[in-house]
Amino acid sequence: MSQTTQFRVLDFDCPTCASVVERALESTEGVESAAVHYTTGRVEITYDENAAEPATLERTIENQGYTPQPA
Repeated sequence: MSQTTQFRVLDFDCPTCASVVERALESTEGVESAAVHYTTGRVEITYDENAAEPATLERTIENQGYTPQPA
């Protein structure tokens, strides 16, 4: 079953930073789609709850060098 979660990332320096996070999330197992908005810092992720957890998605953002916050 699909779930959607949101984070806010306020330390993007440029649109490329947002693209890097979006690609990393989309390559994470269980992620069906990811939308990262550079101007607002909003990150919306749709994922299969049987294959991924919000904590895993949060770590994926952190591993790219950014700080996710609950939205």
